[in-house]
Amino acid sequence: MVQRLALVAVTAAIAWIAGAASAQTCPTPGPVAAACAGNACAKLTVGSASGSASTAGAVPISFTQGTNDNQSQRGSDDVAAIAFTVGLPGTGTDAPLLFSCTSGNLSAGAVAPSAAIANDFAVVVENAQCNNRNRCLCPDEGAGQQRDNFVNIAVYGPKTLPEQGPVNIPKLPADGVIMTLNLKAASGVAKDTVIPLHAFSALDASKPQFSANLSIGDQSACDVSASGTTSTVAFTDGTFTVSGVVPPVCVGDCNNDHTVAINELIIGVNIALGQPASACPAFQNNSGVVDIAQLIKGVNNALGGCPA
Repeated sequence: MVQRLALVAVTAAIAWIAGAASAQTCPTPGPVAAACAGNACAKLTVGSASGSASTAGAVPISFTQGTNDNQSQRGSDDVAAIAFTVGLPGTGTDAPLLFSCTSGNLSAGAVAPSAAIANDFAVVVENAQCNNRNRCLCPDEGAGQQRDNFVNIAVYGPKTLPEQGPVNIPKLPADGVIMTLNLKAASGVAKDTVIPLHAFSALDASKPQFSANLSIGDQSACDVSASGTTSTVAFTDGTFTVSGVVPPVCVGDCNNDHTVAINELIIGVNIALGQPASACPAFQNNSGVVDIAQLIKGVNNALGGCPA
C-alpha cells in the first residue's frame, strides 16, 4: 500500500488548473537529511490544550510563512498548500486521543478551519474514513478495523473554483492559527496525564507507516519542502493534558445509572435495526455505530455489571 497523502498530487492539480509553473521550472528537493534552522524557516506549530472524555480540547495548529526571498509566488514564503501528520499516541483501538465520529466519519467540527482560511482553502482529513482500508480515525471495530493513532491533513486552495476564467491560487496567511483539532481523551486515561502531540517530518525514523512527511507547495505549484537536502520547515510540538478522570465506558448504560437494564438492551437492538443511534449514545462504538459487537458488550454488562 503506497504512502498516503502526497502533496505532489495536490500541487500537480493546482498546476494543471492554473497553468502554473511546469516541472522544468521548479527546484527539485533532495531527500531531507537536515532540519531547518534559523529565522528563514517556515514554521508549523502544534499547540496545547486540555480536555477529557466528555469535553474536547481544541488544539491549535499554526503556520508561519518563511522569510521573504524576493521571488514572487515562489519559495517557502509564498506557501499555498501544505500536507502534514500529527501523532495521537497509542496503538490501534487503544489510542489515548480520539476525534468524535458519526456513522463512520468525523463529526462536524472535529477538524475546524480557522476564520483566516475557511473561505479560501479546503481542509481535507485523508484518513477520516476507512472505506476499503482496514484502519482510519473512525473505524468500525466490529468489522475488525483499527483506529489510526495519527491524523493526515492537507490544506490547499482555492476552495471553490470559478466556472470560467483564470484561477487565482491563494497564499496561506503570513502567521497564525489555520485550524483546530478538537480531541477527547479515551476511556481510562488518568487525570493530569500529559500526552505529546508530534508533527512528523522526514527525519522521524519511527513515524507511523501510513503517515505523511510534511510537504509544502508554493503559489507557482512547486514543492518547496526542502532546499537541497535541508528542510525548509521548522516544527514545534504540543501537548494534550487530561483535565479530569475519564470513567470507563459502560456500553448499554443509556441513563447513566451504571447498570444495563433489559429495556436498555431492547433500545440497543432497535438501534441496530434502524432506530436513530441518538436514542442511546452509550451503545455506539467510536464510529457512532451500534453493531453486534456493541450489543454483546451491552449484554455482558447487563449480566456482569458495568466496569468499575
